[in-house]
Amino acid sequence: MNIYKLLNVYQRIKSPKVKLLGILALHIGKRRYLSINIDPVMSCNLRCKMCYFSDAETTKKMRGKFSSDDLEAIAKSLFPRALRLQIGCGAEPTVSQNLLQLVQLGKQYGVKHITITTNGNLLTYEKLHKLVENGLTEITLSAHGFTKNTYESLMTNGKFDLFTALIENLARIRTDFPDFRIRVNYTVNADNAEELIQLKEVFKDAKPNVVQIRPIQRIGKSSYNNFSLQTIKDNYNSWIMPVVAYCQQENITCLYPTPESLEMLETVNGAEEKSNSLVDSLPYFYIAPYEGWKEKIDPYNESFEKYAQRTRRISTILRELVGIGTVKGERSRTKSLNYQIK
Repeated sequence: MNIYKLLNVYQRIKSPKVKLLGILALHIGKRRYLSINIDPVMSCNLRCKMCYFSDAETTKKMRGKFSSDDLEAIAKSLFPRALRLQIGCGAEPTVSQNLLQLVQLGKQYGVKHITITTNGNLLTYEKLHKLVENGLTEITLSAHGFTKNTYESLMTNGKFDLFTALIENLARIRTDFPDFRIRVNYTVNADNAEELIQLKEVFKDAKPNVVQIRPIQRIGKSSYNNFSLQTIKDNYNSWIMPVVAYCQQENITCLYPTPESLEMLETVNGAEEKSNSLVDSLPYFYIAPYEGWKEKIDPYNESFEKYAQRTRRISTILRELVGIGTVKGERSRTKSLNYQIK
């Protein structure tokens, strides 16, 4: 199963009602359609300048971790309906002592696509090999630079040597697991966009399956304060498009912002983030060990089916289909942004 082909098909469907009908059919038929997005621990080993973890006051509030029993309960409650398990959605999952258990639980409950998003600095070859042999299907590497100076400047406490060593280890992993997927998430700003094309050299021995070019967004407080996208827009054809062309040439799936979406994001950067539409938010279920996290769902006492009944998921979809009222989805950590997929 290629989750990105499914995403491409989903995005090609222009009618929200057709999408909602599909979700409704999958829900009623008790089929898998959820992306379970989980932060097993609310901490990080780095203090990236574009991230809210670089703000001391925010970091003080980011506390909590799921116990082994919590993860067992969450898996039993949610994973039978999961098409995808996304581990790491803002915090650093490799800090968790229960990361291997979480991957194993995903495999135990039949989740076909299990991925972690990580800076990778804590992943040794042995740890990575253990994760992959126990069910991890993809790694998403977060990068804010492809030179030592830029990487270590923007990813405070990060070591570029550890990043490149991980890429070497990924090449070794693929000798044992040739289907293991590598994704690169590169957050672009005015200070690092020009070196994006160095992806070709940095990943020459472990070619990624997916590259996502993510424009900088204002998500909470951070030590980086240049959120202007004007320089990127001015140099779009020389900085962004060569990477898109390279990905097409190498058969790499590339998710990248269009000039129009950059313009849209420029107008909302710094504004209050908006809720996603219902059709976009329904397939996603985020869970993290915040204080009071069981108020959303108590997996010890509630299955996803009971949660869906309590929150009137079917009637909510039906109301939206017939156009009665306006229903808002959950808040997302990032602002809505349309990506081209090539």
